[in-house]
Amino acid sequence: MHRKFDVLIVGAGPAGASTAICLGNSGLKVAVIEKAVFPREKICGDGLTLDVVNQLGIISEELAASFRNFSAKLPCYRAEIFSPDCKRISVAVRPQEEQKPMYTCRRSDFDNFLFQQLKQFENVSVFENCHPQKLIVNEDKVVLETGEDTFEGSIIVGADGVNSFVARELGVKHITREQQCVALRTYYKGLKPLREGSLIEMYLPGEILPGYLWIFHLGDGTSNVGIGMPATVINCKGINLKTCFEGLLMAEPLKSRLEGAERIEAVKGLIIPFGGLRRDISGYRFLLTGDAAALVDPITGEGVGNAIRSGRVAAGHIINSFKVNDFSGAFNKAYDNEIYRRMMPEFKFHLKLRSLLNHPSLLNYIVGSAADHPGIERSLQHLIWNLRVNKFGPRVMLVFRLMYMFTLQRLFVSVFNRKRKRA
Repeated sequence: MHRKFDVLIVGAGPAGASTAICLGNSGLKVAVIEKAVFPREKICGDGLTLDVVNQLGIISEELAASFRNFSAKLPCYRAEIFSPDCKRISVAVRPQEEQKPMYTCRRSDFDNFLFQQLKQFENVSVFENCHPQKLIVNEDKVVLETGEDTFEGSIIVGADGVNSFVARELGVKHITREQQCVALRTYYKGLKPLREGSLIEMYLPGEILPGYLWIFHLGDGTSNVGIGMPATVINCKGINLKTCFEGLLMAEPLKSRLEGAERIEAVKGLIIPFGGLRRDISGYRFLLTGDAAALVDPITGEGVGNAIRSGRVAAGHIINSFKVNDFSGAFNKAYDNEIYRRMMPEFKFHLKLRSLLNHPSLLNYIVGSAADHPGIERSLQHLIWNLRVNKFGPRVMLVFRLMYMFTLQRLFVSVFNRKRKRA
């Protein structure tokens, strides 16, 4: 069957769903083409940052209200961080005066939440279990062929992940090895948080730095346990990540931590596309969003917030494209510029900061000092808060860089004064 639309969106994850939601009531006929059937599994760490919550509120108050009533999420107020030598500190995920939590939530549940939201718009048609096979861009239209249907539109959005069909068909430069993180994940049952409201645990074993190992506790009584490392580090160190992961789970402090818990799922892996290297994410009659555009934070590996943000930006750009009837590569370059204006300063900043995680002795010293001294712990906590403030323009990012430097100064002054008192 030949189907005509204005906009074709390939992929119904957070990037594609947010694009469709933001195009709801736009007057444009939108097709969302998804190869899976929702709810579907999505390999992830299962955490939703405050940025995700903020993005939903920016889209609409109705969407934010629906998320507040969404029962599958669990609020998280603190994170437990373990240094390479197993020292531990507990850090609030937000300043006390804000009292805004992040959440843990299975990605299958959150993605299905967004998917159900987009289906309420009459101008949005959803096609599940629909596998793209061929993409043709003509002078006046885009044609997407699937097994049974042919979709026609004026512009197409690739929201189909790191191995994007749209990007591949249109000859977009592949995501380089330098931009890739390899992650593994499994689930355990019977593992309780270390303290109430502290649903996130981060472990920093020296052999996997600047990667880390995580435990995210979920509302259904299960815990997401995983590991992530930059692909270049894996290659350089000659690491078999699955063997390394299993070894860490059998060694302290994870061995004692997991004692009595039951693994309920096999280890599964994924590739995470870090942001930080600019490439074309648009062209003649197409835009890329989310993981297809490589917009994941290079320190935390979090990409849902940026995926939603890119969907918002894409939808606004598409509406402008129809207003002026311009779908050219030159016009669409404004989308690239806006995405990178909002995100690239943070990506570059976090890439530089990630290099600090390559030094186990430094992490041992800082975390150990913070664990023993409240003043140093407060300084470290302010540093982490500054790291998590993002999605601002270059001038505001400069302010946060200065705040970061000031916090580091406070941290090391505290350490120095403490050593002098002991002397």
